[in-house]
Amino acid sequence: MEKTVLSSDQHSARLSLKEMNRIFDLDRYPLHRLDEKEGLALIRKCQSDLDENAASALHDFIRPEAVERMSAEANDLVPTSYRFIGKPRKTYPDPDPDADHDPVAQSVRAMEHKNSNNQILNYQIPNNSDLRVMFLWPELKDFVRRVRRVETLHQSQCPHLGLTYKVAFEGDNDGWHYDPNDGVVTLLLQSPDIGGEFEYAPHIRSEANENYAGVKQLFGDPDRFGLRVEQRPGTLTFFNGRHSMHRVREVGVTRKPRIVGIFSFDQNPDQVFGQSYIEMIHSLPRGEPR
Repeated sequence: MEKTVLSSDQHSARLSLKEMNRIFDLDRYPLHRLDEKEGLALIRKCQSDLDENAASALHDFIRPEAVERMSAEANDLVPTSYRFIGKPRKTYPDPDPDADHDPVAQSVRAMEHKNSNNQILNYQIPNNSDLRVMFLWPELKDFVRRVRRVETLHQSQCPHLGLTYKVAFEGDNDGWHYDPNDGVVTLLLQSPDIGGEFEYAPHIRSEANENYAGVKQLFGDPDRFGLRVEQRPGTLTFFNGRHSMHRVREVGVTRKPRIVGIFSFDQNPDQVFGQSYIEMIHSLPRGEPR
């Protein structure tokens, strides 16, 4: 089989269930039996979590040995990773004419939030990586599709951002923002000693109401108005971020960085990310912070 940035040395569709069970904990999460009682209950739980709280966290989704392999792989790839250096993130990149005469809206929209981390791109991840095997396994894609309640779903074909590792060192964070759409799927592989918690406000806005007053309260007192997803290495998390403001809190003093794997699925079979954004990434410095 020809190797590409979207195929492993041995395609996961051809791996035996026994081999896949060395990565996934299929005893706990029966992705190969989604039409049976346990599989249907798992799908319903994830859907209920997302409907109520915009997030669903599945602890120990993968085996501890797989966690170790993937975190070691990401650490080894850091020297070639792309470094986002504290560039402020605009929470509201698009204009809102309704905010022109609302002082609260104007103050919230004017805020910028620190954002720094390292990113390891799809084409940098080895073809035989466990992360890629997971991404290409049809049963995982079908599980995500059914949790998302969509008829069709495909792995992103983007050779840059279809599959990535994100690494956050001491002092790094991912500032407050919304996602352009729902459907983020992440896998926590390594936690820092202090900080790096995923924090969010579920469904804080809607299509009809930006709720700037509520967002201002969240920014002012996140401990009171925000929630944190309980995560530990091996946790797979579904998240709906289009209407749920969220961030990753700053990583504190730590001996090891925070590492997550990010899977990108899309209903478009040919989905790739914008060329201008890819070019921006390639203009960034490489390696861990100095």
